[in-house]
Amino acid sequence: MSLKSKISVIVGHDFYGKVCGDVERKRKYRAWLVAALVVNLVVLAGFAMRWCRSEDKVSVDLSTKVSAEVSDRRYVMPVGMPVGLYIHTKGVMVLGTGKVTTISDEAVEPAKTVFKKGDYILSINGTKIRNTSQAMSLIQACKGRMLNFEVLRDGENIHLTMEPVETAADVYKIGVWLRDDTQGIGTITYIDANQRFAALGHGITDADTGILMDISHGMVYQSNILSVVKGSQGTPGEIVGTIDYQKKNRVGTITANSDCGIFGTMDSAYLAYDPEKAVPVAHPEEVTEGPAQIICTMNGETESYEAEIQKIDVKNSAHKNFVLQITDEELLGKTNGILQGMSGSPVLQDGKLVGAVTHVFVNEPTKGYGIFAENMQKAEE
Repeated sequence: MSLKSKISVIVGHDFYGKVCGDVERKRKYRAWLVAALVVNLVVLAGFAMRWCRSEDKVSVDLSTKVSAEVSDRRYVMPVGMPVGLYIHTKGVMVLGTGKVTTISDEAVEPAKTVFKKGDYILSINGTKIRNTSQAMSLIQACKGRMLNFEVLRDGENIHLTMEPVETAADVYKIGVWLRDDTQGIGTITYIDANQRFAALGHGITDADTGILMDISHGMVYQSNILSVVKGSQGTPGEIVGTIDYQKKNRVGTITANSDCGIFGTMDSAYLAYDPEKAVPVAHPEEVTEGPAQIICTMNGETESYEAEIQKIDVKNSAHKNFVLQITDEELLGKTNGILQGMSGSPVLQDGKLVGAVTHVFVNEPTKGYGIFAENMQKAEE
């Protein structure tokens, strides 16, 4: 073989090997690319599935949250109507102790170290006490012998003993001031679908002691509003009316007295819940400073009047959650502002029940405090 042919053979053989090697490398390269692409697709698919699940979870969480908020939202019918309120204490309430003069003309205070202001006498010598006249009769009947008292003090039942004092021939006293009931005029804030009502926005306290009265029961009566005394600086105005305590005028029962109002059940024949008039109860965070409306009854007509929420205090321990100012010229012309007896008048904002007016500013009668409706609901529960 010539040198030329040998070179050709060698060159031809190397070229063929090179070409074959290149083809093999390309085949492996394509296989590697396909494998890498498959891996990437699998990874991307995993990310996509996790993202979808995450989105679904967020969607479910959001829908659940919205559903929970909707389900938690309570609807009530604002009222704004004045009624007569009568409550009876548990037993008889001790307003305080005082001195009595004995038959020997000596001034003594026998109950001073025995009873405390705000005590409730539940029974005397085992007999359950219903009213003050019964309590005085039992004290008189003991003829000076030791008396055993069951007393409710600061939420706990305790037992006390003492001897009455003879103040005249066969007349015995223990030297305590007692009260068994109280009454007045207040405004119904709202009524719900179960005919449960809330009123006043604050509790009924004893006029002499200022202590929240622990009640056994109470009744709601129709009231007859006679006149309106306008308020002025330093002198709050008031709604003047009468209450006829005949059974035929009874329109509801009172079951609870709390710092946030009184609660009970209303007779549907007198005042029935109307779902067409119901509004949602606002959460405290939804209440804002600005325009609002107050519902109250004047001259026998229940109407909505313009007002303004000027200050909000969500965490106020005394439930003075916002300041309300009356801005409606018509209402100001009738009342000069907020009156005693308007406590419980519902306050609305943006179509929701915000709360109720509770107190008037003595030196600025166009303004007063209000309580959140949600706080009233919680107290009711």
